[in-house]
Amino acid sequence: MHDAGGMGSIGSAIGAFAGAAASGAVSINPDEAQVALAEIGNVKHEIQDLLASASVDGVEVSLGANPVGEAMARKSMDRFSGQGDSFLAVLDQLFTQTERAEQALRQAIANYQDTDYGNATRYRG
Repeated sequence: MHDAGGMGSIGSAIGAFAGAAASGAVSINPDEAQVALAEIGNVKHEIQDLLASASVDGVEVSLGANPVGEAMARKSMDRFSGQGDSFLAVLDQLFTQTERAEQALRQAIANYQDTDYGNATRYRG
């Protein structure tokens, strides 16, 4: 069974990081953050590929021509593409959280650049 708390924990952590970045409490050296941004981009690309290839249009699971097999087939399809904690719903949530993490990291980079520029301006006079 899917651990719904896991996704919520990830979302909470990303939300806290995004909030800290938005408030200016977090700054990250852009040179050091490039590897993380590249990896986030790779993850987003992989998730997009999975979502794009996961169409269930016209797909029918056949687990037997009896009421039990038909019920199991419906449940199987729902666990894959239904609402709530189905595979596709969780994958979509992961994509959204990955985008939020990327935006927060970009904001932290901008914070660093603003601080660095402000400090340099102060010292130059």
